Amino acid sequence: MFLRRILLISLTLAFGAIAYGQQPQTSAQQGGIRTEGMRHREGRSHERMGRAGGYGSGKFHGLRELNLTDEQRQQQDAIVQRHLESIKAQREELFRLGEKRGQSNLTAEDGARAKALRQEIYNSARTAHTEIEGILTPEQRTKLEQFRTERKARHDEMLKRRQERRENSPQ
Repeated sequence: MFLRRILLISLTLAFGAIAYGQQPQTSAQQGGIRTEGMRHREGRSHERMGRAGGYGSGKFHGLRELNLTDEQRQQQDAIVQRHLESIKAQREELFRLGEKRGQSNLTAEDGARAKALRQEIYNSARTAHTEIEGILTPEQRTKLEQFRTERKARHDEMLKRRQERRENSPQ
């Protein structure tokens, strides 16, 4: 009787641990940072451009593989923070326009303003990107360029396979 009870308890704990381990994780458990009121696609949040996800998971793919020095990391963090501060107002206004769009109250002027804001944010990101590349050594720049070339080749190959699947699929 005692062994049955221990076996039953052990099995219950084991199945409970398995079930708990299979629960989907929330974005907080995955390390994602959400800013209240800011809606971004998973993995695209501007806050993830900091140390946790780094630019290696955003527009600046490949920086993780460059083995930046501590000084370079500090410079990168300063550039990122400056970039985020410089576009904070644009992001907030764009978010408000997005909410307005969700309520179907977006005017043509609002649409044009949203487009202009997205362009400003893009231009700021390009500037930050150029600044970050400026802190790299020549060897790191070469390695980054190689990474980009390989990534583009993988991307082109994926697009080619997707196009072939579309052409070969029955309509």
